[in-house]
Amino acid sequence: MLLKTKFYAPPIRAGAIPRQRLLQRLGQPAPGRMTLIHAPAGYGKTTLAKQWLDQLDCPHSWLSLDHQDNDPQRFWRYVGFALERPLPPGELTAAPEDHIVHLINHWQDQSASGRPLHVLVLDDFHCIQDETVLGQVSWFLDRLPAGLHVVITARNQPSIHIPRRRVQQQVTEVKAQELCFQSTETRQFLENTLSLQLDTHSIDLLHNQTEGWAAALQLAGLSLKGGEQATEPLLERKHNQSMMDYLAEEVLAGQPEPIQQFLLHVTQLRRFSLPLCEQALAELPECPVKDSLEHLIKHNLFLIPLDATGTWFRFHDLFRENIQNLARQLIPESLTLFPRQAAQWYVQAGDEEEAIVCLLQAQLWDEAADLIETLGVSRMLAGKNESLNWWLNRLPVAVVTQRPKLALTKAWTLFCTERVLEAEPYLDQADRSLQGRDQEALRMQIFLFRAHIARFRGQHEEATRWSELAMEHSTDKHQQLNAVTLFAMGLEQFQSGQQQSARAYLEQSMEASYSEENYFCGLSVSVLLSHVYFQCGLTHKALATLNQVRHWIQTNGECEDQLDRWQNIMYFTIYRETRQLDQAKQAIEPLLQHQQEGAENGHSALINLMQAVLKATQGQWDEALALTRSAASQMAQDQSHWSAMSPNAGMIEASIMLQQGKLEEALAWCRRNEKRLRENRRYTNEEDRIVLARCLALDHRKEAALEELNLVLETATRHGRLINRVRALLTMAMVHCRYDEVDLAADALHCAIQWADSAGYYQMLFDGRGFLQPALQRLQARGHSGWWEKALLKQRDATLVNLPEQLTSRELEVLNLIAVGHRNQAIADTLHIALTTTKAHIRHIYEKMSVTSRTQAVARGRELGLIS
Repeated sequence: MLLKTKFYAPPIRAGAIPRQRLLQRLGQPAPGRMTLIHAPAGYGKTTLAKQWLDQLDCPHSWLSLDHQDNDPQRFWRYVGFALERPLPPGELTAAPEDHIVHLINHWQDQSASGRPLHVLVLDDFHCIQDETVLGQVSWFLDRLPAGLHVVITARNQPSIHIPRRRVQQQVTEVKAQELCFQSTETRQFLENTLSLQLDTHSIDLLHNQTEGWAAALQLAGLSLKGGEQATEPLLERKHNQSMMDYLAEEVLAGQPEPIQQFLLHVTQLRRFSLPLCEQALAELPECPVKDSLEHLIKHNLFLIPLDATGTWFRFHDLFRENIQNLARQLIPESLTLFPRQAAQWYVQAGDEEEAIVCLLQAQLWDEAADLIETLGVSRMLAGKNESLNWWLNRLPVAVVTQRPKLALTKAWTLFCTERVLEAEPYLDQADRSLQGRDQEALRMQIFLFRAHIARFRGQHEEATRWSELAMEHSTDKHQQLNAVTLFAMGLEQFQSGQQQSARAYLEQSMEASYSEENYFCGLSVSVLLSHVYFQCGLTHKALATLNQVRHWIQTNGECEDQLDRWQNIMYFTIYRETRQLDQAKQAIEPLLQHQQEGAENGHSALINLMQAVLKATQGQWDEALALTRSAASQMAQDQSHWSAMSPNAGMIEASIMLQQGKLEEALAWCRRNEKRLRENRRYTNEEDRIVLARCLALDHRKEAALEELNLVLETATRHGRLINRVRALLTMAMVHCRYDEVDLAADALHCAIQWADSAGYYQMLFDGRGFLQPALQRLQARGHSGWWEKALLKQRDATLVNLPEQLTSRELEVLNLIAVGHRNQAIADTLHIALTTTKAHIRHIYEKMSVTSRTQAVARGRELGLIS
């Protein structure tokens, strides 16, 4: 999820000094250029940028950066969202240039269409230190489209080739010496902003000593407020950090005792609200929270609002850092107490993530580790390894390695970022830490993790060995397994193709989730278990499971924000395959929204594949193929449990190409993958091998195609995977139709329809109806009937009644290919017939239908119900 306060430009304080000379210096933003405002903390960089934007009154976006944004995926996700064009997450894992190409192209198009210049502000850019991100930003700026102007504020000159940009006149630069107040501005600041009345001599002394440094002036002015302090002591301090320490101490000493206590405590938090402070400072009744906040706002004490409603605040970083230094001297005993109480408030408010940040900042390692352990499984199940890794990297290594559960979590986060070699030592450490402990659930999770790593490396025999060891271990010990361990075992059985065993474990995990009130695990189980049910033909049970868990979660108000993102994947899958397309479109909408806001790679890839099959259903072929390619790129970077539920993107692409009639492209996929698929006939390859068989038949290799389909049919039947049984039978019917073996095709199709009816698998029949017409007609001729006559085979009666001479099955195929836009050569390639034969078929169609053009033939065919 994206933190919305990062897109909020801080408001200009009442009484702020207008920097007219600097605003004139900045002038108008140049298209395709950048502005750099860099100076140490407290020079008014952010204020100047905001004043400039307000003066320009042009479209703009604001992004406040922090140290967590050093991750390239996170950085560009925020930039894309700030620029009103969220990047597909798959692009973030490609080469650096690919991260930004869509942004560049989009804004170049926006400029060409006449859209006004858009300004992007990257505030606090000094937080970005990662060389990869800096290189990407530099590349972006080198190719900045005319529709954009970028403003960067930073405490130092960023490493994005500024000297070269100066020479090329690509940057407007404002430095510290320009940001310094002039003497007249110093007077305005002290009198108007701070309401401080000083004589000219005192103002000149302050100006000369601070050299116009806004933060130092503010601190000095506050320390002198009331006229009780002299200005001379300030002369004893030089223009450096020690002066800021001194000024901060003076400002603090000049505040009432309750305000001092409030500042010393609250500056330990990076952000805070009134309710948080009221609970965390409850043991300090002499420190009225509401009055303290109002006092800070009234006296302009470096308080910065983080939202438009004035609910959340933070302090200016420099002020906060200096008051923190004083707090270490004045209230050392509270440096752990207050963050701990703040963390408790965050936990009660349901924001465990911010609670962990509080505990880590206070170096309360064990308490932070306890909370991370509590959230770790949920984060792993959700594929949210980014923040999980950030927490774990801030814990001392000894804290992680001494806790088996935490070491296992650390191993998982490394594995999911493709750092397998780094993951295994943590896995080994978790294993060693468990010696002599009665934690069988964790030990089995380690076995299952080792199976997962082996499968990732292609070591399938090793994966089987570890998997079997986990199963034997669970049987031997007869212990009560928790919901998470049962889910892990069900997932392992699912990935190995043991659907019946997977179903048993997942049903037990579901029961355990209810009894443990483990809502997040229950949500995960509901998705995978409904997937298993649906594969086995238990469609109503799959929907009932989703609905039951949904009601349970909504009733208890837990992890509701995850419901649509997880369950809608299965709702979409079920609704599309059961031909409830309106419901399928509704189910995918929240997923598309989540994708824009920044879904994890594996989740986003699955959403893209869902979009692709929906686009193909609607005949939007180019968009469907583009989505499958994006998904393939994303999946190459992901090893989460979403991958276990996702079909192969290349296979989906080949299937769409077959429907579209791009046979050569589909056959190219077949040739690239045939050896791999025929050597490794595992469950995860079943659907791929069904598409492979279809390609083999088109490549004049009927026997090889039927052999592959019979193997899939036998395995799918043995393990209860009805959905692949139906797919194999339908494809077998297509193969026989391809070779004019209509009776055999009709036999296979009849079985497929019977099984599809029982589970509601209708869409696959619609997807293949153009290739099944001869078999459908043969079934009807045999006296079979059903819903499929009207839905899939409308043309026979219409042909007999309305045409003097009936079209042959081959002519019907040609007519349907004309209807989807195929030219003569494409029709010949699709049907594997000569071009001259194709032309003869078209001539006969024209004669029988009494038309003279392709357009007329298609219109007449639709009128008669001949077009599928």
